[in-house]
Amino acid sequence: MLGDGLAEVTSLDIGQDAVGAVLEAERRGHAFDVVLLDYFLPKLGGVNVLREMNQQHIDSRIIIMSGRDPGEVAVEAMRLGAFDFISKPLSRAELRLRVERALRDRRAGDGGGGTDASKRRPRKSDVIIGGAGWIKGLYERMSMVAPTDVTVAIYGESGTGKELVARTIHNLSQRYESPFVVVNCAAIPESLLEDELFGHVRGAFTDATKDREGLFSAAHGGTLFLDEIGEMPLSLQVKILRVLQSQEFRRIGDDRDTRVDVRLITATNRDLEQGVAAGVFRQDLYYRINVFPMALPPLRERREDIALLAHHFLLKHRAKVGKRIESFTPAALTKLTAYDFPGNVRELENKVHHALVLAQGDSIEPHDIPLGGGLPAPALGYDLSRPFRELKREVVEAFESEYVRALLRAHHGNLAAASRQAGMDRKNLWAFARKYRINLKHLRDDKA
Repeated sequence: MLGDGLAEVTSLDIGQDAVGAVLEAERRGHAFDVVLLDYFLPKLGGVNVLREMNQQHIDSRIIIMSGRDPGEVAVEAMRLGAFDFISKPLSRAELRLRVERALRDRRAGDGGGGTDASKRRPRKSDVIIGGAGWIKGLYERMSMVAPTDVTVAIYGESGTGKELVARTIHNLSQRYESPFVVVNCAAIPESLLEDELFGHVRGAFTDATKDREGLFSAAHGGTLFLDEIGEMPLSLQVKILRVLQSQEFRRIGDDRDTRVDVRLITATNRDLEQGVAAGVFRQDLYYRINVFPMALPPLRERREDIALLAHHFLLKHRAKVGKRIESFTPAALTKLTAYDFPGNVRELENKVHHALVLAQGDSIEPHDIPLGGGLPAPALGYDLSRPFRELKREVVEAFESEYVRALLRAHHGNLAAASRQAGMDRKNLWAFARKYRINLKHLRDDKA
């Protein structure tokens, strides 16, 4: 059914003891790698099969399939330990990619991926969550591009999951056993970015006491993900273009070129065509990276996924706060679904983590969820396992977005008046409005 020798497919009749058959296969040394389980089965419900498999500690990766109530089904499946969820009607491309990902996770878990298997295996938290139709279109496009070495450009607002899509493409490519290296071009000072990317030789500058390999070298054989490439200075854009054209670069202070085999995936929350028109992004580089563009919708345009994502983050973070909270109350979900989430999925995750800290009962209540109330105030709500720079960027972006929105709303979209009150350059204020997708025309129309 899946083709290309991906897996041997065995169908178990529902009249059989499905769990017993899986256990027997394990006992004989022919354990199933992946089990595709329909959630709604006549006679024997899929949820009961999943629960029993979990109780029996069956190590197969279980993918739940359902054509009804995808959000509720996926939530229940995650609670019971399913590896992944796919909604019907089944897409061949989506099914293949999800099964392939589950296979690689299973084999890496067995040590079949070599000594570095644990570093290369896909993480369960990397599953792209969503029950809406756009997910199937996303998987269709990933299935087209993942097996190739084509450069991919991912567009979307901050927090929409661009890195997750890039990581998924890498994990589903032939390079999945090689490094996936992430570079946030906006988080590294311009003066250090060249050294981070290309490295240097000893003596290249005052503090260069030894040779240093850059991130292009670290990604050799694998994938380099350049996040927020729209923030890259023009001087470095020329060097990125050269690597794409010749697969060669030169370290700072070196007199020889270094060859590298790297697939490049880029992401940005900016309109690069406008950047080209404004002279801040090279047109030749734009054409080089925009070979296979992919656009991710903001969370406010797929509200049907909010409940599913919220439950996913609840299960992901509840152990960190030491609570066995199982669900959200209907009123809490209604509150979440009605909110626009300018910070998208990343903001939703932070709100859920914060709510877990505040919650006192078995479920998260509406008053546990602070929305539109500014920055994440209590330090207790921070995920201290995440890098400082990443958390700092989120706080700064949350402040910028909320402050600029409030400022422009107070002045009904009048940039000149707002910039005077803020004491900032009008062009900088306009850049913030573009960055956070603030509709100035809509604000002006509200005044009228």
